Amino acid sequence: MPQTLVRFDDGTTAQVTAFLDVGHALYSFDQDLILVKPAYYGQPDRYAVTISLGRPGDTSGYGLTGLHIGDWFLTGTVMCTGDDFTPRTHPHAKGVNPLNDITDPDARHAAADHLSQIASHFHTTIAPGIKW
Repeated sequence: MPQTLVRFDDGTTAQVTAFLDVGHALYSFDQDLILVKPAYYGQPDRYAVTISLGRPGDTSGYGLTGLHIGDWFLTGTVMCTGDDFTPRTHPHAKGVNPLNDITDPDARHAAADHLSQIASHFHTTIAPGIKW
């Protein structure tokens, strides 16, 4: 279970713990913990990553907490797709997109950029080592 530190454009740093045998990684930002995994297992050529942000009181077994981005606190699940890993509503999230709660357009754009960078990091750095 390799661990690395990653610094993102917004200045945050995450400790990333990769579980290559099951194909996912935990990203720990200070007190926030999220789960990142391929959206389509066994299809590494597809540009699609699922980010489970969790919520306080998470019962997934990972203790996911949600993610603070600026003044905003995001919970739930997003799917980042396409060459630029644009965050979108996850198909199983029943139309709920965590970014929709952010009312400030600049903050929403910054949060989307941050989620895209997390997805891109996972896809380019972690996913190639997954034991498909």
